[in-house]
Amino acid sequence: MFSVRKMLPLFAAIFVLVVPTHAHAQLYAKGAPPGSAFVRILNATPAQSPAGFVGDVAQASLPAFTAGRFSFLPPGEYPVQVGSRKESFKLEADRFYSIALLPDSMKSFVLEGFKSQLKAMVVMMNLFPDKVLSLKTADGKVTVLDAVQPFTAGQREINPLSVSLGLFEGDKKIMDVPPVTFERGKASSLIVGGTSAVPVLTWDEQK
Repeated sequence: MFSVRKMLPLFAAIFVLVVPTHAHAQLYAKGAPPGSAFVRILNATPAQSPAGFVGDVAQASLPAFTAGRFSFLPPGEYPVQVGSRKESFKLEADRFYSIALLPDSMKSFVLEGFKSQLKAMVVMMNLFPDKVLSLKTADGKVTVLDAVQPFTAGQREINPLSVSLGLFEGDKKIMDVPPVTFERGKASSLIVGGTSAVPVLTWDEQK
């Protein structure tokens, strides 16, 4: 005889497997169809950016070294225009694209979504053209993100916690990072802009 009680563990197992698959849409853009691509503009310049478009999706003007909100689109190749500058980028399913407006070009930072909604996500986007950066605990003893190359991003799922962090070049500490609490189901992105002499650190938190 069919028993709902006996089937409950199976339903629970299926639920656990399904949730991470759709966590992208729940986290970044409610209502996104499965297999969507997610995209936003990142202003990687020291001045206010012009407004723009990704495909036909409007993107707001942004303060220096900040990012907009994610929008979702079907996978494909799209023109990205910010002010008078225009380039095309290919967007793939279940990927998260931060299209960085640099002083003389655009650059795509590509990230993956959560594998477990029980974790927090830490991301670092290195906008320095000449520095390989690491994110460590403030005392330098524990490495959170190691050797993030210029104009690339590192990411890692961690347990939710509050921790003091520092920005490092190898074993050399560049500066302390503004405090942040990593929360379950939230992605916290550290945007490292400015110059190596005068870094500008900005936390962008998406939930």
